[in-house]
Amino acid sequence: MPNITKLAHKAQKKAPVDLKALLGPLYYRYLSVQADREHQNHLSVSSDPNPNAPDHVLIVAIDALRPDFVPDVAPLHFERSIAPGTWTFPSVTSMQTGQLPHEHGAVAHDHPDDSSFALPKQFTGSPTLPAVLESAGYNTYLGSSFITPFLALRGWFESHRVYGDADVETVLSDYKLWRQNRERTYGYLQLGDLHAPIDPPNKYVQSHDVDMSLDGLNELVKYTNNYSDAPPGWREHRLRLYRAALDYVEDALEPLVENVVDDTLLVIIGDHGEAMWEHPERDQQFADSRPNYGVGHGGTPFDEVARVPVALNHPNFESQFQGGLPNGRDIPNTICAGLGIDEPEFGGFNWFNKIPEDRYTICEATRYGTERKAVYQGDAKVIRSETDNVTLDATVHENGGETFETLSDDTINSLLSNLPDSWDNMDIETDASAMVQDQLEALGYR
Repeated sequence: MPNITKLAHKAQKKAPVDLKALLGPLYYRYLSVQADREHQNHLSVSSDPNPNAPDHVLIVAIDALRPDFVPDVAPLHFERSIAPGTWTFPSVTSMQTGQLPHEHGAVAHDHPDDSSFALPKQFTGSPTLPAVLESAGYNTYLGSSFITPFLALRGWFESHRVYGDADVETVLSDYKLWRQNRERTYGYLQLGDLHAPIDPPNKYVQSHDVDMSLDGLNELVKYTNNYSDAPPGWREHRLRLYRAALDYVEDALEPLVENVVDDTLLVIIGDHGEAMWEHPERDQQFADSRPNYGVGHGGTPFDEVARVPVALNHPNFESQFQGGLPNGRDIPNTICAGLGIDEPEFGGFNWFNKIPEDRYTICEATRYGTERKAVYQGDAKVIRSETDNVTLDATVHENGGETFETLSDDTINSLLSNLPDSWDNMDIETDASAMVQDQLEALGYR
C-alpha cells in the first residue's frame, strides 16, 4: 500500500490552489486517524479519582488571547495568568506536562537567514495530563483547530481531531458529538479564531464597523519594522476585527459552558497573547529572525503576549483564584487536585489553594531569534536576554500592558535571580513538511 503521507506531500507541492484546498481536509483527517492509532499510554501507575469527582474535564485554550480582551462567558469569572511560552508549541506542552519550556525542551528557534520553518521536537517524557486522566478512567480527546497544537500533543490522547483552520463552532460541535454517551471524559480544545488569519462571520465584522478594505488586515504575513509603515487606521481596525472574532468565540462558547458547568471541571485560558505594535522601539533591542517588531507572538514576552485571561470552574466547590499569579503550567497540578487524584509530581501550583503572594512565575520566548525570558512577581516584571545582554524592567497594569523603567535596582536583581539558569542554544531540530509549512505560513509564521 502506498505511503499516504508521502503521496499527499508530493501532490501538495505540485497542486494548484483549488486542489490543495481539496486535499487539505483529507490530509488532516488522515493525521487525526493516524494519531489515534499511534496512541499509547506508558504510565505504569494509576490513581483513582475521588468518588465525588466531576465526571468530565474540559480545557479550552483560546489561541492568541490578549490580557486586555477578557472573554465574557457566563457564568465564568476571568482573572489573568502568565503563559508558559510566547507561542503555541511550547506553551501547550507546558499546559499538559506542568513543565516550563526549558524543562520539557519542546522549543526551536528560527535564525534571520533561515528559509524553512524550525519545528520543535515533541516532548516524549512522562507524565502527561492526558495519560494520568486516561489511567484514572477518563476517555481523552484532542480537538485542534489548526496544526500546531496537534503537532505538540499528537498521540497523547485516545481520540484526535485536527483541522486546517476550523472555526469555533466546528471544533465545539465535534467535541460535543464525541463526548455524548461517554461516562467520563477529558477534552482539550484549541480555538484558533483569534489567530491570524482572523475571519469571523460577517455579522460580527459589521457590528464593529471594521474597514476590511485595509490591505492584509486579517492576516499577519506582511511584517513591517515600524508602526508608521502600516496603513492609516490599520492597528485600530485590526483590534476591532480581533474584538469581532472574540465576540464570535464568546457566543459559541457560552451555550456549551452553561450546559456542562454542573458536571465538568472546566478551564478556559489563552495559550499566549498577541502584540499589536505596543513596543516596537524597545523590541528592536533584541535580535529577532523576522523583519518586524512589537507585533504577533513568539517573540519578546511583553505583557500583551505573556499574560492571558483564565477562568476556572469546579462543579462541587467555589473556584476563585487567590494569592499570587497563576501560570498555565499549573493546569495538570490543578486538574489532578480538583479530581482528588494523587498527582505524579506535576510542577506548579494548585489553583484551588492560595498561590503564594511572593510567587515568581516565568514566561519563555523560544521561537524567533534570541531567547528572551520574563519573570513576574505581583505587578513587577523584568524581561531578559542573555545573548543580547538586554534587561527591561516594568510595572504591569491590572488590565494589561506595562510601564517601563519603574523598578528599583534591588527589585530588578531579585527578579533576575529567579530566572532559570537554562538558556536555549538555538539549535534547530526539525523542519516542517510541505503541507504543514503551507499552513504555518498562512497562520503568519514567516
